[in-house]
Amino acid sequence: MLKITIIDSPTEQRLVLEGRLTEPDISELDSAWENVRGARGTRTCIVDLRNATFLDRSGERILLRMKREGARFIACGVSTTHRLEELGIKCKGSVSKRTG
Repeated sequence: MLKITIIDSPTEQRLVLEGRLTEPDISELDSAWENVRGARGTRTCIVDLRNATFLDRSGERILLRMKREGARFIACGVSTTHRLEELGIKCKGSVSKRTG
C-alpha cells in the first residue's frame, strides 16, 4: 500500500511517499505527479522517500521520470537510498555515505 501526501508551500511542492511503490498503486502516484507537475510553476519539487519501504520496477520507472522532470529526492533508509543511487538518483538526507 502506498500513501501519498502533497504539501504545498510558496517555494516548494513536496510529495511524501509512504509504503510500497509497486503496482497497482503506481497509477495513483502517476496521477498525483501529473497534477503537481502542472501546478508547480517555478517551485522546487521534493519527493520525500524517507518512509518508503520498497520499490519495484514500476516504482523505479516513475522515480526516474520524476528525476528527468526536475524532482529532487530525500531518502534515509539504507535500502531505498542504495537503490536510488543504483538508478543514478542523488538524495539529500541519506545515510548511505561512501568513504574511500
